Amino acid sequence: MTGNKRASRGQAIREQGGDRYASATMLERRKRILAVTRELVAEQGIDGFSIDALCQRAEVAKQTLYNAFGAKDDLIAAAILDYFEDYESHIPYRSATGTLNRLIERMVAVGTRNLAIPNYIKAITGFYFGASANPGLRRTLHDIFSLIQEPYIESLVASSSLHPWVEGGRLIEALDEQRMLIAAKWAKGEISDAHFVDELVMGVLTMLLGVSRGREYRNILAVAAEIHEMTASSYVESLPFSVQLPVR
Repeated sequence: MTGNKRASRGQAIREQGGDRYASATMLERRKRILAVTRELVAEQGIDGFSIDALCQRAEVAKQTLYNAFGAKDDLIAAAILDYFEDYESHIPYRSATGTLNRLIERMVAVGTRNLAIPNYIKAITGFYFGASANPGLRRTLHDIFSLIQEPYIESLVASSSLHPWVEGGRLIEALDEQRMLIAAKWAKGEISDAHFVDELVMGVLTMLLGVSRGREYRNILAVAAEIHEMTASSYVESLPFSVQLPVR
């Protein structure tokens, strides 16, 4: 799926319930519904998610819920995207969009955030790799999570920094699957909290070394060596601010 198609899908998810919540009260209710949805996903998993439990805990009528968000899968996707975008908006990025350092910053920030919500991550990764996962919802989640690496991969394609046999869209998918696999192993206790973020970042950098060439290959190699000597978090902290921070 191209960046434009992913953006269109994300916009469609964002609009679920959006136009129907015009007042401050209704916007607050929407926020509460999405927050409770995430709570229940963490508690029950995606496959076990109950609309009845949501309605009871969020104090909302089932028909109101369906009118606002549509099907259960659309509601879950909206809740995950809302959380992703809210967290993304608060990351104090130092590097420009489409750069390797920006990709690393996002992975470190999101990985650090995930350390605080292990049950939620376990539920998402369990669904993602589950044999019975709904294909439509799984595809939507993939599109959301792929937003992390998409700008950088598109810049590699534009600068001809990938080997001719590498297709950008498939690389984005492979990197998404790599990160989700590391997250799943961590959620199951196979990777410690102390090593999780570094495993996440180094796994992606290792894959990128296999598909890149020229100047960008040398850049990735140098960055990987630095992170190996310190940590991914320390590397991010050492980066100078090259972008203007948003005014809050």
